[in-house]
Amino acid sequence: MGGGKLVILIGGIKININKTKFNLDLGLSFFKDEIIYGGYLAALCAPCFIISTCFCLNINIDIPLLLISYLLPLIVYSYDYYKDIDKDIKNDSLRASYLKKKAKNYPYLLSFYIILLITLLIIYSNYILGAFVLTIIAGGILYNMMFKGFTKKIPAFKNIYTAVNWALVGAFFPLFYYSMDISIPFMLMFVLIFIKAITNAIFFDLKDKEDDKSSGIKTLPVILGKKSTIYVLHALNVIAFFPLILGIYLNVISFYAISLLIFTFYGYFYINKANSASKDELESTAHTLADSEFIFWPLTLLIATIFL
Repeated sequence: MGGGKLVILIGGIKININKTKFNLDLGLSFFKDEIIYGGYLAALCAPCFIISTCFCLNINIDIPLLLISYLLPLIVYSYDYYKDIDKDIKNDSLRASYLKKKAKNYPYLLSFYIILLITLLIIYSNYILGAFVLTIIAGGILYNMMFKGFTKKIPAFKNIYTAVNWALVGAFFPLFYYSMDISIPFMLMFVLIFIKAITNAIFFDLKDKEDDKSSGIKTLPVILGKKSTIYVLHALNVIAFFPLILGIYLNVISFYAISLLIFTFYGYFYINKANSASKDELESTAHTLADSEFIFWPLTLLIATIFL
């Protein structure tokens, strides 16, 4: 050992422990950033919403359904991230700084996602689901190309637009996949997911408040200010589960879905962190704690089916 290095001799081979640890830490850091900022974690919300809907409404869960639903937001996110890299860099976004390093690979990556999605749709989809998927993708791309201008005219337009898309995918994907009829249980799940998704979207806007204000974008944090927006988020966090309680009362949603009420406390925890968090801390919390909530929904429901 010398010069701050730890070297072990095994079978005549020198192993630099410090260098190995550094490479391992670097690899883990890259993996974490890729999962978070590459859109993989956020896109996982779609299949998690669908699994939750299937659990709550006693619908079978099919693997191709989950794969298709995962690729759908992943394509939209990849396109949006790629198009907005230069703008986000100016806003000192951690995500943009990471993605800038691999920007040249994005067209190839996006092409791979699209080819894989088309293949899955051809093999497993029906015409109605295929049209639904194309509509969602077109809506995501058109937002970036045409609809962003509405964010400067219509308050919270971006939040509403994003939440509607998440709710459509989460509540209606199983419906179209299995060619079922729209009914009250699906509508209640739509409202639940919509309110939770808009809560998530508004929370994300907290970190961009100053940048959005200078750009003339009318998000809720820009209109109400940080403190009042946090009050609104706490209210939405509670109201979101009213449709779930109503569905259980009407006996159209499984009783063990009541286990999702635990996420009222989870939401309170990460929303409350915004009171004292810096911009970078808010971005980190949004991409981890806020997005991870929906990933825990299916696990919570699975545990509830065993014990309730």
